[in-house]
Amino acid sequence: MAPRILVVDDDHALQTLLSVLFTRAGFECDFVSDGRAAMQRLDGDGDGDGKAYAVIMLDLILPEVSGMEILDHLQKHNPSMLLRTIVLTGASSGVLKGVDTSRVHAVIRKPFDIQDVLHLTTECAYRE
Repeated sequence: MAPRILVVDDDHALQTLLSVLFTRAGFECDFVSDGRAAMQRLDGDGDGDGKAYAVIMLDLILPEVSGMEILDHLQKHNPSMLLRTIVLTGASSGVLKGVDTSRVHAVIRKPFDIQDVLHLTTECAYRE
């Protein structure tokens, strides 16, 4: 079974690009465009397993619930998923200072190098 990725980003063009890239690389992808929908997916049916996502690709600037709030939610309810989270954002340096990079797998700034994203995603998905 292919590793599953949850992409949380409100940029539909980026969703399309990532869908093509990740599908070609052998991943299955789910997409949500706002933080509230992301938290519903991650909480699943209340068991907090996040549908066993191998990777969460998370933007910080989102409608309704921010990426920072999602990181805090994961810290409280499913901290092991933080190490399966890649922050992919165009947020300012000031916002990024609020991200504890030791808690997440990686932080990637937009615009990004496609090969870097694929490498880090694969590394994250198959980590022990």
